[in-house]
Amino acid sequence: MGVEQTVSTRNQSTANFDTKRLFIFDNRYVMGVFKNTQAVPAPYDIEAGVLVVRDTATPGGFKPATSANLADVVGISAYEGKITLANNETASLNICTKGTVEPLYLKFPAGVTLNTAVGNKTLFDVIESLGIHLQQGTVEMTEYDN
Repeated sequence: MGVEQTVSTRNQSTANFDTKRLFIFDNRYVMGVFKNTQAVPAPYDIEAGVLVVRDTATPGGFKPATSANLADVVGISAYEGKITLANNETASLNICTKGTVEPLYLKFPAGVTLNTAVGNKTLFDVIESLGIHLQQGTVEMTEYDN
């Protein structure tokens, strides 16, 4: 949960609480090396929710998925916060490989959604086949009424 203090005086404090969660339940992670290997050299912002594929040129390496390699997705980056990597710069981070995640907070390549065709499947099917369950909303089942 994130907290941002917006007002701080001698007698008052106001804070905004962020309760969104990408990783919901029973998640499994592997430690890896994330490398910025874009075709056009440019800084890359890595943060939680980025789909990643293996980078076989780097031992234990991962790189961001693109619209051309969605079938090769192996997990989701779990970096807390945001880090900007220059071209060919690396950073150590965890990759979620199993568990339940909230699909609203996934970061997709440009023009990609969960319904994007990947061979004879959708990207949703590819991610689910990894063992990453995409939580599809919840239904209030109590009789609590605001």
